Amino acid sequence: MKVKFNQGVTAYPMPVCLVGANVRGRPNFMAVAWVSKVNYNPPMMMVSLANEQYTAEGIRENGTFSINFPGRGLVAETDYCGIVSGRRSDKSRVFSVSYGELGTAPMIDECPVSLELKLVETVELSKTRLFIGQIAAAYADEDYMTDGDVDVPKTEPFLLIESPTDQYAELGPQFAEAFSVGKTLVK
Repeated sequence: MKVKFNQGVTAYPMPVCLVGANVRGRPNFMAVAWVSKVNYNPPMMMVSLANEQYTAEGIRENGTFSINFPGRGLVAETDYCGIVSGRRSDKSRVFSVSYGELGTAPMIDECPVSLELKLVETVELSKTRLFIGQIAAAYADEDYMTDGDVDVPKTEPFLLIESPTDQYAELGPQFAEAFSVGKTLVK
């Protein structure tokens, strides 16, 4: 039997990423778990940031941002970017920073995968903003590629589990083939 629980608590793990934007001429990064693909063609992603976030200023200022997917080896740096404000600290100092085609979306060289996005829409909610960006370019370290594609398990992505104790967790092993295993139920 299902029972009600605090609906303000996220009950499912979310992928952790680092969102980058130039703010007042300086690269800044923040840890974000509220991120999702929202369109296939053209490819678009969404990040949700609290209204007061410093990084949001840079996204609005430049109309560009990056989404960087850290591996397990960057957990301390990622957590740091989630607990320290860019208003008071230069968070870019813990990474090697580079720019791609857009020239204004700072990316983290140590992250296995980085996406460069051009802002296409901002959705204003009561306490957050959803920044929707079209992927302008995608980059991956060749050490994490297999046959020309990103080999996700090699990147060692990690997840945030908010409830009940705020923990980072690993992605588990693959156990079924998507868009195939359900065919066993087709009559």
